Amino acid sequence: MVRFKSILFITVIGLAVLLSGCVGDKNITEPAKTIPEITATAIATATAPPLMTPLAEITPTGKAIQIKLNGARGFNPNIQMINAGDEVIWDNYDEVAVTLVSNDGLFDAKLLGYYKQYRYAFTKPGSYTFTLKKENLTGTIIVEIPATQTPSASVTPSRKLPSNALYVNVRMEKPTDCSTYNEIKYRLDSFKVDVLNQINIPLTIKAQTLSGDQILEETSFDLETEGSSFVFKNEKKHFINNTNVYLRLLIQGYPPIDYKFITVPQLN
Repeated sequence: MVRFKSILFITVIGLAVLLSGCVGDKNITEPAKTIPEITATAIATATAPPLMTPLAEITPTGKAIQIKLNGARGFNPNIQMINAGDEVIWDNYDEVAVTLVSNDGLFDAKLLGYYKQYRYAFTKPGSYTFTLKKENLTGTIIVEIPATQTPSASVTPSRKLPSNALYVNVRMEKPTDCSTYNEIKYRLDSFKVDVLNQINIPLTIKAQTLSGDQILEETSFDLETEGSSFVFKNEKKHFINNTNVYLRLLIQGYPPIDYKFITVPQLN
């Protein structure tokens, strides 16, 4: 009996030890880590370069720059710098027709006879080259972005030139009527301009001969002292749409002044 109780006691102790080991050894499972999904859209967003903003076109400034063409000498000036928005006038000063070609494809080739001109407004900055086709003479136009100017309340208006500052005599021979049944046109053969400085102030002047909005010729000069003068005549014959011809003097530091040409029978 005693032996049976001993065996039973040992059995109970063994079961107790076994059960205590099962309770203490817990099986703990950690939650799985979530890996974010990389989609094609995410890859494209991360690697795509920023979009380039195209250069905006500049609105026309209303300013016109003349370039003279000659089959023997080419472009005058050969290199011209302008602001975006300016207009260039190619004017053939040669009695032989020339063909103006844009090497950058801005326009189709233009055949310009004597007296003829072609106008083009440059609205984008850059460097553009042109060729007189037959002669293979080249010219360059460099278009810059105009500087932004902020108006200032303290800026004073341009000074007014004294009324007696200049003596200006503008004369032209009567234009010849070359009108046809479907087109009104006149030929201006000759004109003459005399400008005299009557004040002791140096003046820097650009003189433009115009018919309507067409610049026929342009020249620049300085009148350094009182009594200094400048005289110029037309460089070529011009075909114009009306006989309203006038001279505009752009005087540095002063507002422009216009003078209407007087018709005379003959120039001295």
